[in-house]
Amino acid sequence: MKKILVVLLTVAFVLMTLPVAQIAAAPKGNGALAGHIYNEDMRTPVRNAVVKLRNVETLKEYWSEPTDPEGMYRIPGIEEGRYVMGVQAPNGAYNFHYSIMIKSDALAKLSVAMKAGETPVMVQSGFAEKKKSGIGEFFKSPAGIVTLLSVVEATLFAIVLLENETSPIID
Repeated sequence: MKKILVVLLTVAFVLMTLPVAQIAAAPKGNGALAGHIYNEDMRTPVRNAVVKLRNVETLKEYWSEPTDPEGMYRIPGIEEGRYVMGVQAPNGAYNFHYSIMIKSDALAKLSVAMKAGETPVMVQSGFAEKKKSGIGEFFKSPAGIVTLLSVVEATLFAIVLLENETSPIID
C-alpha cells in the first residue's frame, strides 16, 4: 500500500512541477488576412490593389499580391499582433486610422470600400479561428485545472488516511 502511495505522490509531484506554461506556449502558427477591396460604390471590385500591414510594435510589414478581378486579396503568414492597414490602389493610396488584431492560427476577414478623400469604409469583417488541441490547452481549461486540483486533493487525503494518526476530534 505504501508503494502505491509513493507512486501517487510522485505522479502528483510531477504533475504539479510540470512546466505547463512552457508546454502551452509552444510555437504558435501564423495568422492570415483576406478580403475584398471595393470602389466607393461598395460594389465594384478594385483590381490590382495591394494591401499593406505594419505591426505597430515591431514595424514589420506584410503585403498582399495585387487583387484579382474580384478585388480579392490574401496575406498569409502574419505573426500575431496589432497592425495598421493601408491600401495602394490604382486610383490612390488609403490608410486606416485604427488597428487590426491578427491572431495566430486564425484567418481574419476584412473587406473595405475606397472613398476618395476619406478613410476606407469597412464593409465586412470577421474572424475564423482554427481549433487548437494538445495537453497544454487542456491544462489551461477549467476542466484541466479541476483535474489537477482533484489529483492533488485525493493524494493528500490518501496520505492522511494511511498515516493512521490519531485525531483530537475522532476517537
